[in-house]
Amino acid sequence: MSINEVQDKLIEDVMHLEDEESRQQYIDNIAKSLPLMEDKYKHEHYQVQGWISDIWVRAVYIKEKVWFTAASSDKATNGLLAMFSRVLSGNHPKDIADADIYFMNEISGLFQPFLTLQWPLILRKMKSQAVAYQIQLLQAL
Repeated sequence: MSINEVQDKLIEDVMHLEDEESRQQYIDNIAKSLPLMEDKYKHEHYQVQGWISDIWVRAVYIKEKVWFTAASSDKATNGLLAMFSRVLSGNHPKDIADADIYFMNEISGLFQPFLTLQWPLILRKMKSQAVAYQIQLLQAL
């Protein structure tokens, strides 16, 4: 699925939830799907700067696609990280770098106001890691 198709599916899934409890359960389930990040990667290089708590994002490049792992001590942030990971993982670095991420504008009501305002920090970290792989690919040509 393309980045936009995954975003559309995420929006559709959330919009069908009728109450706060269902939405929270959805976020909890997505958080459980977040690929675990090994502790050895929880250092400044992978840390999302400017976040209220410690969160880390790591990209790996496998067979022309970028895959993300992430970690946070905060349950709500893990749900957010898992959503971004789901939307962006498995795509070419250029596609990630060029992606228009719009799902957060549609579902922002699911999250605390701080998360709604600060999610671009996560996106910036993920895109910067994808761009680094794209630069490596271009230099190899």
